[in-house]
Order: sequence, then structure tokens, then C-alpha cells
Amino acid sequence: MIVVNGSSAFSPRAATAVTIGNFDGVHIGHQELIRRTVARAGGAELQSVALTFSPHPVRFFSPKARFYEITSHEEKADLIAGFGIDTLVVESFTGRVGRMWPAEFAREILSRRLRARHVIVGYDFTFGRDRTGTPAALGEIGRDLGFEVEVVPPLVRGGLIVSSTRIRDLLLAGRVREAEELLRRPYRISGPVVKGAGRGKKMGFPTANIQFTQELIPLPGVYVVDAEIAGVRRRAVASVGFNPTFGENSLGVEVHLLDFDRDLYGQEISVHFRDRIRDERKFKSVEELVRQIEKDVRFTREIRIPSRKEPGSGEHDPASAGGSGG
Repeated sequence: MIVVNGSSAFSPRAATAVTIGNFDGVHIGHQELIRRTVARAGGAELQSVALTFSPHPVRFFSPKARFYEITSHEEKADLIAGFGIDTLVVESFTGRVGRMWPAEFAREILSRRLRARHVIVGYDFTFGRDRTGTPAALGEIGRDLGFEVEVVPPLVRGGLIVSSTRIRDLLLAGRVREAEELLRRPYRISGPVVKGAGRGKKMGFPTANIQFTQELIPLPGVYVVDAEIAGVRRRAVASVGFNPTFGENSLGVEVHLLDFDRDLYGQEISVHFRDRIRDERKFKSVEELVRQIEKDVRFTREIRIPSRKEPGSGEHDPASAGGSGG
């Protein structure tokens, strides 16, 4: 897949089938849009294009809003590439594009720059200045400009519509298994292993302290996770929180990989959240904390969570999961 910064820099080799969206999380609803676009392009000898925006429009319209993106731009691009899109166009939303009226957006961006012949959008798609454009309006404009519009109905799971907002709320509530069902992959954070206080190693449970950059961190607590290092996943226990037993006040993520004792300082780890074990809490003594960690590790060894194959995923090593670092 080719990534193009701005539609003005895009030179399509043929007419295109285009899907448009923010694609935050690239959840199963987004995946359906992308799959339909790739299929339509293949059946009509068109180039498949996903058009997204940077920054997220929420940041443009409400810069002071408390808003957490599910995926970084890099992760979003990797995930979209896994579904076979030919080109990802990342349109800046801070300049003229964000102020275009719907007809102008369709004429300038979709028709002239992208050479769209087929456009696929979700049922709740809005576009143009003040979000005044709707799927129905796009269909009318498209008839004049020479492209068809396909509107994909909402995808419902558990009686509720699948959306990035719903997934964001699930993660902030610690409901990572439910979020995984809607993403069709575990939610993950990643970063290098950095030095910690070393308390885990002294207690017999060495941990890798992750210097994460993601905005969205699941609710503080203890989780069953898969820790991915150099493409191999190992079962692990993750603590997300503030270490109240030791009086710390900054949010951290520590991972104990089971049956693993190599030095991981400086290495990149991806932490895939699979299930939540318990809330974070303050213990009366280190001994009480150790007893609880032993229970957490035992639970993590015994729980059976099906492996999930996902685009670009690494090999999974179910026999291992403990950690090295701090």
C-alpha cells in the first residue's frame, strides 16, 4: 500500500473506488467499508483508495475536548494495508479542506483529484463545512459528477451499533474482551522497556516497564495480556496504574512475562490486552501484595483465551508468558 500525504499529491494510475472515514481503531465496521472498496475496485479494474484525515476532525472542531484516539496514524495505516487497499490518502484537515462545502469537497477532492467512480461510506458519514453533507447528498452530487455512492448500513453487535466511541468507552471501562470483539484483534499499546524501581524482581516477579506513547490506556487494574517481542507473543500479566502500595502517582504499565527471564531493557514490546483480572488496590504489606500476584499469575496460566489471527500479527507462543526490566 502507498501512503500519500494530501490528495493534491496523488496521481492515480486509473479511476478509483474510494472509501472515506477517520477509521479510528479500524474496527469491524471500518473493515467492512474497506473490504467492499477493495472488492469493488477489483471487479471494475479500479484503484482502491482509503481517504482519511489528520488531525482527527474532533481535534479541529473541538481542540479543547478530552479525546483519545484508539490508533496512531502509523498503526492505522498498517491495519488498513492488511486489508489490501492500494493507496491511503491522508488529507490535512487544518487548511482549506476543512472549510469546503459538500459540493466543493466532492468536486475537488473526490472527482478531480481522486478520479472517483465509486464511493463507499458509512450510514452516519458527514462531510463538508459544518458537517452539512450527508450520504444522500453525496449520492445526488455524485450523479452529476459521474460517481456512484454506496452507503453501508450500521453494524450491530450486542444490540448496539459498532463505533469508535463505543470501543473507546469499553477500553476506558477496562472491558478489553468486548473491545477485542469489535476490533477483531486485542487492543494494544507499545513502547520500549525502560528501567523501573526494580521492586518486581526483588519480589520474584520481574516486570518490564513500558514507556508507552498511546493516548488511550485501559482502566487501571491487572490484566491478562500477550506481550509481543520481535514478532513472538508470550502470555503475561500486566499492571496498569499508579502502584498505590508504594505511593506512586504517575500512570505506568508493567508486564510480567511468564517463564521468561531475559533482559529486555531498550527492546520494543507490544502489549495486547486479552482480559481483566481485577482492580488496582493498595495492599497493607509487600507480603500481601506478593500473595495476590501469585494468584494473578495462576489465573493467567489457567485462563483459556482463543488466539486471534490478525493482519500483520506475530507468531504466538502459548507456552510462555513473566518479565525482565524493573
